[in-house]
Amino acid sequence: MKNKLRRKEPKRKGRINKKEIYKMKTEKPENIEKLKKKSEKKQKRRFKKEQKLEKIKPIEKYSGISRRKRMKVWMLVTVLIAGLFIGRIGWIQFVMGDELKEMALEQQSLDRTVNPRRGTIYDATGKTVLAVSSTVNTITVNPNNIAKENKEKVAEALSNIFELDYETVLKKVKKNTSIETIVRKVDKEKADELRNWMEANKIETGINIDEDTKRYYPYNSLASQVIGFCGSDNQGLDGIEAIYEDELQGEKGRITKVTDANGGEIEGEGENYTSAIDGNDLVLSIDATIQGIAEKYLKEACIDNKCTDGGNIIVMNPKTGDILAMAGYPNYNLNEPYETTIEELKGNWDNMSETEQVKEMQKVWRNKAVADTYEPGSTFKLITASAALEEGITTTDKEGEFCCTGGITIEGVRISCWRYYRPHGSESLRQALMNSCNPVFIGLGQKIGVSKYYDYLEKFGLLKRTGIDLPGEAGSIFLKEDKVGPIELATISFGQRFEITPIQMITAVSTIANKGIYVKPRIVKQIIDSKTGEVKDVPVEETAGVISKETAEGVLSMMGTVVAEGTGKNAQVKGYSVGGKTGTSEDGVDTGKYVTSFVGVAPVEAPQVVVLITLYNPTGEGGHQGGGVAAPIGSQVLGEVLPYLEVEKNNLNEDDVVEEVEVPNIEGMTISDAKQELEKVGLEISYEETEEDVSNNSVVSQMPISGVKVNVGSKIQVSY
Repeated sequence: MKNKLRRKEPKRKGRINKKEIYKMKTEKPENIEKLKKKSEKKQKRRFKKEQKLEKIKPIEKYSGISRRKRMKVWMLVTVLIAGLFIGRIGWIQFVMGDELKEMALEQQSLDRTVNPRRGTIYDATGKTVLAVSSTVNTITVNPNNIAKENKEKVAEALSNIFELDYETVLKKVKKNTSIETIVRKVDKEKADELRNWMEANKIETGINIDEDTKRYYPYNSLASQVIGFCGSDNQGLDGIEAIYEDELQGEKGRITKVTDANGGEIEGEGENYTSAIDGNDLVLSIDATIQGIAEKYLKEACIDNKCTDGGNIIVMNPKTGDILAMAGYPNYNLNEPYETTIEELKGNWDNMSETEQVKEMQKVWRNKAVADTYEPGSTFKLITASAALEEGITTTDKEGEFCCTGGITIEGVRISCWRYYRPHGSESLRQALMNSCNPVFIGLGQKIGVSKYYDYLEKFGLLKRTGIDLPGEAGSIFLKEDKVGPIELATISFGQRFEITPIQMITAVSTIANKGIYVKPRIVKQIIDSKTGEVKDVPVEETAGVISKETAEGVLSMMGTVVAEGTGKNAQVKGYSVGGKTGTSEDGVDTGKYVTSFVGVAPVEAPQVVVLITLYNPTGEGGHQGGGVAAPIGSQVLGEVLPYLEVEKNNLNEDDVVEEVEVPNIEGMTISDAKQELEKVGLEISYEETEEDVSNNSVVSQMPISGVKVNVGSKIQVSY
C-alpha cells in the first residue's frame, strides 16, 4: 500500500547537487538583481570585518609584547619611588632632624623673652650714674587662653588701665594667635593695678606681666651728645650707647611654656624660666661735675654771643687722653630724645611732619666736636711754631728775628697780617705768637717746606682720625702733599684753607702739653663685668717722639705769654698760670660766617688740663674775635675746673685769693628753697626757665654735686 502511494519521479541519469539547484533558481531573471544586491552587502560586511581585524592585529601584537615590558617598567618605577621615600625619610630623620625638632618645639611652645638689665654708665668717679636701666613691665596676652565670654571685659580693662584704644586692644585679644603684645615699658604701679584687677575678676590665665627694663638718664641733657640714647627695644642708637652696644646689652632670657596645637595651656605643664644676663657696666672718662661746668658756660656763651650754629667745649687730660668733658650746644633731653629743646622750634613743633622733626633732631644729636670739621685759624700756629723749633729754624726769644710790615708776598700774592693797618714791626717768635702775627708764621712755613711740614701733620695725628670711641668721627681735609704749592703752604701755616675736627685740635695741643707725647683720646676708662665684677681697664695709648720735651716746654712758655700779655688776656685765672692761643677763621669761603676759638692749658709748667672752646658764627655785640669772645669762656671753665681737680695754685698774689665754699645738697628741695639755701653760702642757682612758675617744682638733680668746692659766686645748675 505504501508503495502505491509513493510518488513516482522520473529517472535521471545523474544526481543534481545543491549548487546546480541554486544555479537553476538564480537563472531566473527576477532573482538575478536580488542576488547581486545581497552579494554586494555581503562583500561590504566582509570588507569592514577585515578592516577591523587589520586594526586589532597590531594592537594585539603590541599588547602581547608590552605586558612583559610593562611589568618591568612598573617594577622599576616602584623601586624608584620606594627609594625616594626611603631617601626622604632619611633626610628628614638624620639631616633635618634637629631643625624640625626645634620647629616642632617652637610650634608646641609659647616663648616670651625677658630683657636683661642694660649696663649702667658711670662718670669718671665711678659714683655718679649717667645712665641706668630701671625695672618696668611688658604686658602680653595669649588670646587662645582667654575665655570667649571674657574677651571684651579683658580688652576694656587693659585699655582703661594703660590708656589705650579699646578697639585696637579688643582686636588683639580676639586674634587667633598664641601671643600678642599689649603695651611695653609700664611702671610697677600700673602693673600692680592690672594684677589686682585680675585677682578681683578671677582671671588667672591669658594675661602675662613680664619684667622688662627701661633706660633712664638721671641728669637729662648732661653729656647727651656723648652718651646717646636707646630705642624702645633697649638697643643703643647713638653715642656710647651705640658704640658699646655689645658690652651694654647683655643676653636675653626666656619664659617657655608647652601648649596644645591651638596655643592653649596644657594642664599640669608649668613655665620654664631662663634668666637674662645683665649687660656690663661702663666707667667713662667724663667727669659729671666738669661736664656740668662746661655745659653751663657754653650755653651762656652761645646765648650771649648769639652763636647761630652753636658751639662746643672739650676738656682733656693731656697725660691720659681722658676726655673730662665734651659739651655741645644746643643739646637735648636723653629721656625725651625726640622732643626739641630749641625755643625757636617749640612753637611750631607739633605742626611739623615727622620727617621734619627727625631732621631737626639729627642736628642736635650730632656731636660737632667729633663729627664736624672747621678751620682752626690762629690756634694752629702752635703746630707751626712746634715744627719750626724742633727743626732748629728759630728760637723762642731772639730779638728782632722777624719783622712784620703788615703783610708778606708769596708767589706774587700779598697776604696781609690781621693788623695790616698798624704792623707789629720787629718781633721774636714769642712776640709773634703773642701778637698772632700771620706773616711770621707764613715765613716759618716756607722755611720748613711742604714735605717736612706734612711729616709734622702726620706726627700730630692731623692727617687721620683720632680713633676716639664715639660714632661718626670725621677726618681732616687737607690738600694732597703733591698739590701743595707756596701759597697753599702759606695759608696752612696760619691755620686756614684746610679743616680738622675739634677733637683733632685738642689732641694735637695735648701732645704739646704732654711734653711731646701723643696720647689717643679716651672716652671710656673701665668695663665692669656684670657676672664676675671684674674691672677691665681700657689702656692708655701713647706715641712718643712727636716733638722733644725742650720744644714742648718752649711752646708752653710762649702760650703762657699769650695769656699773660697777648691776645689771650681774657683767659687769665687768678692764682693759676694759664697758657693758650686764640683763633678766628672763616666758616667756609665767602659765607660771612666765622668760627672763634680758644685753646688753653693749665698750669703752664705741668699741664693737667687742656680746654678747647669753639663757637660757630657769633653774631652778638662782642664780635667774632677769639680773644674777645672765646678766651673769657676759657677763664670761666678753668676757674672752676682747676679748684675742683684740686690743682695747687702757683701764681698767687694777695688780690688773687678767691674764697671757696662747699656745694650743699639741694636735691629734693623746691626751686625756691634751693635758691635760698645756695644764697646762704654765696652761690647762685641756674635752671631752664619757662613761662610757667616752677618755683614749687622739686630739684631732681644738681651740678656740681653736693660736697664739691667751688668759688663764691658760682652758679649751680639744677633740673626739675
